Amino acid sequence: MSNTIALITARGGSKGLPNKNILELHGHPLIYWSIAFAQAQRSIDRCIVSTDSPAIAQVAQSYGAEVPFLRSDVLSSDTAKTADVLLDVIRRCSLDGSDKILLLEPTSPYRTQSSFDQLLRLFERGECRKAVSVSEAVSSSFVFQYNVDFNGKSLMVPVAGLVDANGLRRQDIQKAYYLDGTFYMSYVDSFVANPGFIDSSTNAVLSDYFSSFEIDCENDFSLMEAIFSCVGTPF
Repeated sequence: MSNTIALITARGGSKGLPNKNILELHGHPLIYWSIAFAQAQRSIDRCIVSTDSPAIAQVAQSYGAEVPFLRSDVLSSDTAKTADVLLDVIRRCSLDGSDKILLLEPTSPYRTQSSFDQLLRLFERGECRKAVSVSEAVSSSFVFQYNVDFNGKSLMVPVAGLVDANGLRRQDIQKAYYLDGTFYMSYVDSFVANPGFIDSSTNAVLSDYFSSFEIDCENDFSLMEAIFSCVGTPF
């Protein structure tokens, strides 16, 4: 029988916001919100945290998450890939190929039940081997997006490299979406065969608006605190 395992990646070496994974957000350490979401789901059988930090491990375990090992220094560096971290968990925890993994990044703490239920239905209906959450790009399309070199001579270079946005109307442009970091899900065998969550077997669900905000700096943390305080906890 296959299981669904929530995997939470939380290294201790954050440079943008030191110790952000255990900083208090709305009365709890940031990592709590990912652990609590996983524990609230009947469909999730295990919640495993991968970290190199004894402090994060202690906090995660205090909330009931598994921390079966501490991650190696190599997989905790600034250049380490998330896919390699997940493969490490899959191997060391002997996850079965028929299992599903659900990556929950602590920096995206605002997750709604409705979005997750949509994600589950994609798998239940056999519509994908992998699925991710997405949010609509603020500019609606890459044709309105530019690379800007404020210290150079060419200040505005279209990202698409094909068209100029002059004369284009927003309502005439097809909407674009980006990976918002809220949910990533895959069958283990599909992930091992092609490490990563984006390939020809990937489907997507549209996240709640407030789920699109991620925490990478102090301002992000303040914004998320305001969201939790004004909108309420998401589940």
